[in-house]
Parts: sequence; C-alpha cells; structure tokens
Amino acid sequence: MERKGFTLLELLVVMSIIVVLMSISLPCLLRAKDSALALVAREVAANKEGKVFLEINDGPNRKATEDIYMIKIDRPPRCSVRLKRPCLSGMRLRKKDGDDYILWRPRPQQIGTHQVTVAFDGEQASEKEVTVYVYPQEALKALQTSREAPH
Repeated sequence: MERKGFTLLELLVVMSIIVVLMSISLPCLLRAKDSALALVAREVAANKEGKVFLEINDGPNRKATEDIYMIKIDRPPRCSVRLKRPCLSGMRLRKKDGDDYILWRPRPQQIGTHQVTVAFDGEQASEKEVTVYVYPQEALKALQTSREAPH
C-alpha cells in the first residue's frame, strides 16, 4: 500500500513539537532583547524633586535603538523594588551593577507628564513618586526654561 503525504496525526505531532520549542526559546529571546536594549539605553536619574526629563524623537524615522532610557531608582537598603500599578506600558524593572532601574522606551503617544509610583518592600515598606516628562527636544527645552524662570 502506497501512501501519499502525511496523516493528520503526524502533522499534529510535528506542530506540537514546534510549539514546545517556541515556548522554550521565546523567553530566552525576550531576555536577550531586554539585555541588548539595556546596553544602548541612556541612564538618567531623578532630580531632588523626583522629576525625570526624557527627550523623545517622535518623527517617522525613529530608529529602534533611540529613546531607550534606564531611570535609576535609589532604594533603601535590604528591600525589594516593584512598580506600583497602574504603570506605563513598556516599563520594566532591571538590575544593572547592583543598582535598580526602570527600563523604558516611551512611544510617541506617551508624550506628556506621567506619575510613576515605585514601591519598596522590606523592613520598612515605603513608596516614592517619580514624575516623568516625555517631550520632543524643542518642547522639553521650552518646558525646562519656563520651569526655571522666576515668577
């Protein structure tokens, strides 16, 4: 008896093997992408008032490696850090050289002022508010000048 093609069962087995291999490899690929983005990210820290100014290119020719930021979090000793919900989409916590950072690439739709709450869990639970200003270069300079101008 001569067979032509594969049976449905054989195709399902092959497809399930592919799904299992994808489920194993995708988390590794996402971690590798996260690490690669952290290499090209610009490190910034909040000022005394808890404000962070991020410059964004909102043009159509925005490159994949542009506007990636690592916002440094000063955490108390012996505690863990988490972002309190709701937080902005795309924000992830990242450790680098023993420090904690928020890794984020703001999208052009996220231009504006955003409040981010960082929670510290440990011996003494606490929270810290960070105000993130995301604007194109010209608008950010104008905003900073108007904030520094005496009233």
